[in-house]
Amino acid sequence: MIPTATYRLQFRNGMTFDRAAALVPYLKNLGISHLYASPIFTATKASTHGYDVTDANEIEPSIGGREGFERLVAELKAQGLGLIIDIVPNHMASSLENAWWRDVLEYGKESRYARHFDIDWSRRLTLPFLGDTFDAVLENGEIAIKPDPATGKPAFAYYDNYYPLAPATWQGREAEILALTDKAAIADLHERQPWKLMSWRDAARSLSYRRFFEVTGLVGMRVEDKTVFDDTHRLILELVRTGAVDGLRIDHIDGLADPKAYLARLRQEVGPACYITVEKILAKGEQLPDDWPVSGTTGYEFIASLAEVL
Repeated sequence: MIPTATYRLQFRNGMTFDRAAALVPYLKNLGISHLYASPIFTATKASTHGYDVTDANEIEPSIGGREGFERLVAELKAQGLGLIIDIVPNHMASSLENAWWRDVLEYGKESRYARHFDIDWSRRLTLPFLGDTFDAVLENGEIAIKPDPATGKPAFAYYDNYYPLAPATWQGREAEILALTDKAAIADLHERQPWKLMSWRDAARSLSYRRFFEVTGLVGMRVEDKTVFDDTHRLILELVRTGAVDGLRIDHIDGLADPKAYLARLRQEVGPACYITVEKILAKGEQLPDDWPVSGTTGYEFIASLAEVL
């Protein structure tokens, strides 16, 4: 069913699936055909928007999880309404809450997810999350070797962040590594990791991974690779194929290496009936490519034209 009118709900910040389900009769009376949901997949714990996804194959527990989502879908269907969801193929959160990212930090180029992220592996992975240079932070006593509360393994502790050590740099020497206090020894251990902690100020000139604009906390994904596409779209495709979701809104399509190829693969997987739109900011005179298998954009160009009239 092609939408005639949508109503967007921003989940999180108090908006849960059950709260949304209670609004469905009201939304039906407004005359909408589809509910349009902000990203519903698991994101960082402090997320207010959901675009900083940490698990693309789990529905966010804090807004109701899979069970809450299914209750919302059931209510929408009971009222004759459809559902469009916002998906984020371009990036994920470069957060320690992201199990794939954590695995890359621990195993470097040997991680099974090393090629999932758009990382330049000709050098160490840069982590620009310090308030100053590594040397300055170390000298100030802000970094220490401590057990990671999440795993119990030795890690570089910087306030509440625990950066995992490569196994080869501590296994068989755990007690010795955890007892390190000598700054030179800690610096040497840091040099032997597949990653490099650095000041946030150095990100612009030294970053080793593609990010979303200038947001260092969002790392680019290589969805042009079929394995990465499959791993990041498993639940999305399930929700479409089972009829829970009727349409997809693709976030930041221009961030992808090959938007046309991505959309062709997505269309092949979801079939012809799924309603797909893309978030694309068209410049004046620019047209959406005719060979993209989508129904259109999210409408920014219409809003821009309307604003000129008003």
